[in-house]
Amino acid sequence: MANYGKYYIAVRLLLLKQYLEANAGRNRIVKRRELEQLLEENDMPVEKKTLYADFAALGDICGLQLEYDVHKKGYRLLNPPFEPYELRLLVDSVQSSKFITQEKAKEITAKVKRFAGKDTVESLSRENHVANRIRSMNESVVKDADRIHEAIRKDLKIGFRYFHYTPATGKEKTYSKDGQQLIVSPYALLWNNGNYYLYAYDGKKFRYYRVDRMERISQPLAIPRDGKALYREKDVTVQKAKVFDMYGGQAYHVRMRFRNELADAVVDQFGKDVIMIPSDADHFIITVPVESSPTFFAWVATFGRRVKILSPEPVVAKMREFLQKSLEMYNHNHRPCRWYAQAPLGHAHGRAYRLIEKSANRAAFTGCP
Repeated sequence: MANYGKYYIAVRLLLLKQYLEANAGRNRIVKRRELEQLLEENDMPVEKKTLYADFAALGDICGLQLEYDVHKKGYRLLNPPFEPYELRLLVDSVQSSKFITQEKAKEITAKVKRFAGKDTVESLSRENHVANRIRSMNESVVKDADRIHEAIRKDLKIGFRYFHYTPATGKEKTYSKDGQQLIVSPYALLWNNGNYYLYAYDGKKFRYYRVDRMERISQPLAIPRDGKALYREKDVTVQKAKVFDMYGGQAYHVRMRFRNELADAVVDQFGKDVIMIPSDADHFIITVPVESSPTFFAWVATFGRRVKILSPEPVVAKMREFLQKSLEMYNHNHRPCRWYAQAPLGHAHGRAYRLIEKSANRAAFTGCP
């Protein structure tokens, strides 16, 4: 028998507290005999009246709200730290996050399991369901995000190196500003499509940066943040215009017509408060604020002839141009070009480059094909 000395009662109360919080809930019952067996297994047998006194102490000291169910002859915990479905949500969120590596996801899941009871632990063992998921290779992304949170809280700038992946052998990464440290004013961390983004002011404009593509994130610098007035205008936490995959652009109120079977997709993208006005027996129309971007046009193109942008004309023209350029890539007489990447333009969602098209007769700056 372990000798806890003057801490004997405290250890006993701690064992009871941990077991009740993990196994009891509003709809989960723990019987007195279970608790007596728990204490016996830890060489702490008690009488029934002592157990009742412990219940009272747990209520007074730890705030546990225990209620006896006379029909099921067991105790409910009315204020458990987590219900089983909440733990499953936490584990699913961690396991489905692309910015968390597989090993870190397993480590966090193991910690979450400590809050689970014996009947719940098995359902939290979900690593195998996502073992083949593509994940970030940046192991430090989780703890580095803490530095960003601290800088936001202290109203200070941070520094980091920012990279993009390349297909070049021996040079898998290319760095913005030739690898020099970027100094920015951080304002928000956003989770979008399984990726983690920093929303920050670079001295000229607000940009999105993928946190898993940031290296050598500094501790908060002794430099106050810039861009506060502009942030109040563009605050992403209350942003009205829909941004597709963190790829911003000019905001428009866009009017679109959809076939009725796309109502689920519309609600998924714009929220359940979107107003869908019937156009005819087979179609409905919505008007939503959207930031025009290639990712928005790609989303629209996903549905083919089942959706059409009706207005405004600048967005219709950009959609037409987007489709035309895509079609040209598949024309039989399309002339292959040799592309030479110049300095990255620096937007955070993908690798945007100023490209030079080389041919026998001309050399011209152009966009990506």
